[in-house]
Amino acid sequence: MIFNTFGNKKNKAILLIHTLFTSADFFSPIIDLLAKNYFVITPTLTGHHEDTVYISTSDEIHQIKEFLIANSITSLYAVAGFSLGGNIAYEFFCQNSEITEKAIIDSAPLFRFPELIKNHYLKSYTKCLQKIKSGKYDIAKELDKHFNGMGKYQKDIAPTVSFESLNNLVESCFNTKIYKLPERERKKITFIYGNEDIARLCNVRLKGCNVHKMKGYGHCGYYREAPIEWAKRFVLA
Repeated sequence: MIFNTFGNKKNKAILLIHTLFTSADFFSPIIDLLAKNYFVITPTLTGHHEDTVYISTSDEIHQIKEFLIANSITSLYAVAGFSLGGNIAYEFFCQNSEITEKAIIDSAPLFRFPELIKNHYLKSYTKCLQKIKSGKYDIAKELDKHFNGMGKYQKDIAPTVSFESLNNLVESCFNTKIYKLPERERKKITFIYGNEDIARLCNVRLKGCNVHKMKGYGHCGYYREAPIEWAKRFVLA
């Protein structure tokens, strides 16, 4: 995991966790805005940069906590994550809600699928990765077929991800439990789903939670189309 930071370390901290097959650069459009008044932490997940293998959600959280301890950061104003990063952010918040003021979980596939379904996605994503590593296909177009318009954001990172990492990434994407949090902690979490995003189907698992249903948007769609508005509405509000 590679950590990038922006802003004054004396300010309250915001942790941002990117999607599958992207990097910390996913947050470039909002860094300047957030860093005016906050210390912004944007890790690039393990397996999403050279010579690393992604292991698990818990391993990523362990690395994040080690970074916070090493930098004497004892609390967070917010943790936000998208898709896979949303799963990790959700798990992190549920384990560390006492030190986190709020969580924004966008387009996270908060499912716990049986092995049959996970294997289906693994085979599908493996074929996609094989094609884009071959150099014979338009990388962004191939990724769009599987990731709901995310191809242009993923095209530079996806070819560097190993098949070993992919196997573990699928586990993180499709094996997330829902925590039974006290109401006070549940109120700290905002879930965001576009009504054209297949990940919205996990909403049935989020009864009693604060869920924003974004009409006309796909996977991470509101952020992709209006990142500054997204940040002002969900992080800074």
